[in-house]
Amino acid sequence: MSSLPSELLDVVVDHLHDEPTPLKACCTVSKSWVPRARKHLFARVEFHVSGSNIGLWKMSFPDPSNSPAHHTCNLSIHGPQTITAADASEDGWIPTFRNVVLLEFSSMSLPSLLQFTVLSPTVRSLRLTDPPRQVFNLVDSFPLLEDLALVYIYQKSAADESDAPWTQPNFTRILNLRTFASPRLVTRRFLDLQGDLHLTEINAEFFNHDAESVTDLVSRCSGTLEGLTITYKGAFPIQLLWLTSTSPLLADITESGMLSLDLSSATNLKHLKLVQTGPSVGWIVRALQTVKSKSIQFIGIYPPITLPEREDVHREWQDLDNLLVQFWISHSIRPRVQYTVGGGKKDLRGRFPSLLPELTRRGLVDLVEI
Repeated sequence: MSSLPSELLDVVVDHLHDEPTPLKACCTVSKSWVPRARKHLFARVEFHVSGSNIGLWKMSFPDPSNSPAHHTCNLSIHGPQTITAADASEDGWIPTFRNVVLLEFSSMSLPSLLQFTVLSPTVRSLRLTDPPRQVFNLVDSFPLLEDLALVYIYQKSAADESDAPWTQPNFTRILNLRTFASPRLVTRRFLDLQGDLHLTEINAEFFNHDAESVTDLVSRCSGTLEGLTITYKGAFPIQLLWLTSTSPLLADITESGMLSLDLSSATNLKHLKLVQTGPSVGWIVRALQTVKSKSIQFIGIYPPITLPEREDVHREWQDLDNLLVQFWISHSIRPRVQYTVGGGKKDLRGRFPSLLPELTRRGLVDLVEI
């Protein structure tokens, strides 16, 4: 084995880049295999508070300069870890992660987060779950940031609305806004900024009470927008507890907060994905009617699992069918309608020939089993 060229051995190890168990076995074959295997084993490092594995990392690599941290591209820390100033010092363990491109944190305090600004020259993606309220000022610490994902699982309190002003962010490419509570805290920060917003991709997931702020953000960025994913959840979960899918009140609730999404100014739009969890697709039809982009390459529609037996809903779906066929003919793209069944939910497979007759006939409706 030792007579094989090192380049060939590297190919063997690289082939196992996403197989940690075989990679660990490679480390026991020969010392010459260790550096290449480490490159893949430590490409992603994840610390969890429950396992106290930051302490284990320090014990395993007491000399930070000899640790494999320089191989790490994705660094994740989950839980309220206490990161000290010494950890971020020149001799600490944080600066040794000098090639990190993606930083991911959850439930971290601001002082702990600030220690990672020493990695700012390389970080291009920042993913934060339940970040502290001062997170918007933290964003400015990463001058090369292109991708920001903010996930709010818990409803923010009124105190969060009184944060210090946020300066113009340095990133200009992507905003992934995913939330299980209220994204208004995020969108307000962007909408309050002076000048143009040059975001090329927005991924927004929200309930009807946040529709206005998300719609305004999309409109503000429409001049540079190339990718848009909207997941509209309709009524907030506590409202849904009192309603059934056939209730006439449900359509009123889901439509009441959704302003018309005007995409007529998004002339560079290439990728459009619209996800609806409620019964009505009327807002999707209205949004598609405003699309003027000649660059559109993909349109994906992801409808709800169950639908009420109502004439107005049936009519909306036929309007959607006609509109998507027009896009297919005029833009030479294949729009996709994808729906999910499983978990005891009502199967829509038998209903799509009547709801979307042309798309179904042309094989543009996909079924995803769960």
